[in-house]
Amino acid sequence: MNYNSTDIRYMRYALQIAKIGQGETWPNPAVGCVIVSNFDSKKEKPAIIGTGYTNKGGVPHAEIMAMNSVNKNLDGATMYVTLEPCCHIGKSKPCTQAIIKNNLKRVVIAMVDPNPLVAGKGIQELRKNGIEVIVGCCEGEAEEQNYGFIQRITHNMPRITAKLAVTEDNFICRKDDKRIKITNESVDKYVHLMRARHDGILIGNGTYKKDNPQLTVRLDGYNTSLHQFLLSSNGEIKADSNLFIERRNNDLTIITSDETKQSTLEGLEANGIRVLSVKKDLKSGQLDLHNTFENIAKIGINNLLVEPGVILFGSLIESSLPDDIIIFKSHERLKGFGLKVPQINQLLEDKNSKYQKNYEKIIFDTTMFHYKKIK
Repeated sequence: MNYNSTDIRYMRYALQIAKIGQGETWPNPAVGCVIVSNFDSKKEKPAIIGTGYTNKGGVPHAEIMAMNSVNKNLDGATMYVTLEPCCHIGKSKPCTQAIIKNNLKRVVIAMVDPNPLVAGKGIQELRKNGIEVIVGCCEGEAEEQNYGFIQRITHNMPRITAKLAVTEDNFICRKDDKRIKITNESVDKYVHLMRARHDGILIGNGTYKKDNPQLTVRLDGYNTSLHQFLLSSNGEIKADSNLFIERRNNDLTIITSDETKQSTLEGLEANGIRVLSVKKDLKSGQLDLHNTFENIAKIGINNLLVEPGVILFGSLIESSLPDDIIIFKSHERLKGFGLKVPQINQLLEDKNSKYQKNYEKIIFDTTMFHYKKIK
């Protein structure tokens, strides 16, 4: 360990900067970069001279943006970056070459890139060219921030976060299936902020039919077009629904059975809708959720938000698929009108052996519970 408290301070700033790109960088991870002037300079004190973050679709990378933001010579400067710089040609040229060309003296890296195309090779290239490389500064924080990217690369699964709202008496909806408003507008804005930090959002067919949602981010200044996924065994979507009307080319994906008619699939694609065909679960006859998430990972989605109804939430929990579960508990009560969902009670009563409560906090007038899957 060759990093110090100063390195940690700058790296934590880089981790904060990385958040700017969250939700838009996929299939790339969200990376932050900070460049500090020469520590050995006697003329001036060390200071931040450049910052950058990975942009939409991964271009430009954080390191390139940071170096391009500097209007002075980079000789002898130190770079702090939350992920190992790339050393291969993808959508852009290797970051390592640009770092070497700009004559940086020192590069502090939070974590090694799990992508086999990099995976230590970027570090090796920098060291071969006389650059001091320090690895592991704020590593745990960086790994948590890009857990979705790591999981997709290493296990072909996105980070799955299930989000739902419940009443004070733990109901998710009414027995008669009538719509109810559980959280207030302030909490809804918080949820939209959560959406903005994810690459994609998924709902089941029941939620689609009952709520006719838009699945957008309605906050000024934030990405409004996260990728939308709809589970529909037969591939049906109504032409007057919000998802169909407001779709953008390839921003809407319908996940359907591999038994769906070819004519239906062709009709969806002709309307600019991506199609993923997955297997059916042999026991339930529903779409195989594990196979569904594997296919979503293949598209490049790192962080997926699921807003489930009763049936989908039950299936998710029974299969222990979510990495994170977020429950917003309001002061509304349904009493005898509520539909009981045993899996919700098990979680809130800490009786689910696969999940443990990470924390709870107050969001306006609502309590938010965060559960993590036990590894």
